[in-house]
Amino acid sequence: MPTPKLQQTTIDFLRHGEVRGEACFRGRTDDPLSESGWRQMFQQCQGRHWQLVLSSPLSRCASFASAWAQEHQTAVVIEPAWVELDFGDWDGLSAEQIEQKDPQMLQSFYRYPQEITPPNGENYLHFSARIRRAWDELVSRHRGQTVLVVTHAGVIRALYSQLLGIPPQHSFQIDVPHACLTRFNCFDDEGGRFVQLSFHKPI
Repeated sequence: MPTPKLQQTTIDFLRHGEVRGEACFRGRTDDPLSESGWRQMFQQCQGRHWQLVLSSPLSRCASFASAWAQEHQTAVVIEPAWVELDFGDWDGLSAEQIEQKDPQMLQSFYRYPQEITPPNGENYLHFSARIRRAWDELVSRHRGQTVLVVTHAGVIRALYSQLLGIPPQHSFQIDVPHACLTRFNCFDDEGGRFVQLSFHKPI
């Protein structure tokens, strides 16, 4: 009996590079890339090739995605589903500032993200469902292709949680540095789909 042929789909998730400004919770806060951030992302993508580029609409992702796609004559699609978690009233604040305003709440969010929502922010369960829908649509629509998604640390951690079966609170402990690249190879055959992970830190 012949071995079933596997169809491979390669999805690379690139976190944006360093941004201008102080360290803070950047959900919808739209700070631009720093010069170092641009350099980090171009170095990480050097010598790589994709058939399509998708990007979060925030400028720290979309500006690079558009520039890279134009330089390599590759189609680019701005996709709102890949935007970061909305931290609501925490957006733009440092962890220290949040703890001053809401003692213990930040730690509670880290421990119980599915139960604790930042004030006026996005519920983690809704965020996770949004990312899952975007993933399923991406793999289904671009089966057999090689695709780059330029996005955020929270999005990549949500994918770790969903695809590798890691509890959300444990995924928060995974280091996702600026301009790191996470590759998910998806293999489809008659028996279903399995996912293989590889990780590339910034150069």
